[in-house]
Amino acid sequence: MGATSHHEKNKKKRHRGRVFVIGAGVSASSGIAVSNRILYEAITQLEEIDVSKVDRVHKLLHYLYPSFDKRIRNYPNVEDFLNLLEMAKKFNTEEFITSELWSVPKLDEVKRITLKAITDYIWRLMANRQKQAVIREFVHGNLREGDTIITFNWDLTFEHALEEYPGDPGFLYKYSSKRKRKYLSLLKPHGSIDWFERAAIKGLVRTSQIGILDEKLCYYPRFNRAENPKLSDIPPAIVPPLADKQFELDFFKRTWRHVYKAVSDATELHAIGYSLPREDQFARLVFRRGIRNNILKASRRGEQPTKILVVNPDPVTEGTFSRLVGRGVASFDFQQAYFDDYVASLRE
Repeated sequence: MGATSHHEKNKKKRHRGRVFVIGAGVSASSGIAVSNRILYEAITQLEEIDVSKVDRVHKLLHYLYPSFDKRIRNYPNVEDFLNLLEMAKKFNTEEFITSELWSVPKLDEVKRITLKAITDYIWRLMANRQKQAVIREFVHGNLREGDTIITFNWDLTFEHALEEYPGDPGFLYKYSSKRKRKYLSLLKPHGSIDWFERAAIKGLVRTSQIGILDEKLCYYPRFNRAENPKLSDIPPAIVPPLADKQFELDFFKRTWRHVYKAVSDATELHAIGYSLPREDQFARLVFRRGIRNNILKASRRGEQPTKILVVNPDPVTEGTFSRLVGRGVASFDFQQAYFDDYVASLRE
C-alpha cells in the first residue's frame, strides 16, 4: 500500500453528524404556547397569584402598544415585547432622554416579572409528561447516537425524552467533533428553566443534587417546588431571544461556539418548528456563518455539503431559510407541516 496523503489523513479526522434545530413549534405539541401566545398564557396564570404584578406588565404594554386591550387579549409576540423593552431601556437614559414614567429600574422590574411568569408557566406544564408523548416518540424513533440537538426552547421536553432514550447513551450540554459517537449533544443557546447560577442557589440545594455546567453555572434536574419553594424566587439562567444579546455568563458564549461548530460539521441540518425570528439577528448570523463554513470545508475535502430540511407550518419560513442558506448546500427541502403531523408521517 502507498503512503496516505495529508488530504486523506485530514478527511479521516473529520467527524460529521446530523444536527436538529428545534423551535417553539415543537414544544407546542406538549401544550406550551408559541411566542405570539405565551405572554398571554403566562400573564393569565400570574393573575391568579399576584394581580399587582400583572398590572405593572399591563401598564408597560399600554405604553409600548397603545392599542393593547387585555379585554380582547391582543397580547404582542413576547419576542417583540422584550426587544421593545430593551430598546426603551437604551433610550430612557441620560445619554438620550430620561423617562420619569418608565425609568430603567422600572423596566427591569417588568422584565423580571415577565420572565418569571413565563418560567412558572412552563414549569407547570413540565409536570404533565403525557403531553410530551409526541416529542418522546420523535426522539426515540428518529434520533441516532451521535446526533446534535440545538433547541431554543427553555423547557425540558428534550431532556425528559433523552433520559428515557433506549439504551441510555446519555447526553451532554456541549458539542465536540472528537467526541465518542455514543452520546448525544444537547445545546441550549437560550438557556433552560432548570439552569441556575451556582452562587444563587448555594445552601438551598445539596451539591450532590446538581449537575455542573461550568464554574458559575449548574443545572438542577430534580427541581421540585414543593420541596424547594425558595428556588421559585431565583431566576433561572435564560436568555431572551433579543436582537442585541448580552452574555453575562461564559457558558452561553461557549454554547454559541458549539452551535457554530456543530452546524459547520453537519451532514444534515433539520430545522423543525423553528422560524428564524427576525428579532434574533444573532442566531441568523451564527447559522449563516456555520453553513458557509460547512460548504467551504466540504468543497476543500471533496465531500458533500450539508443537506437542509425545514419543517414548519408557515410557508414564509421556506423563503426565510432559503435566503439564509443561499446556494451551495447539497439539497434544500421544505415541508409545510405542524410537528405533530410531521412525526405522524414518519411512522408511515
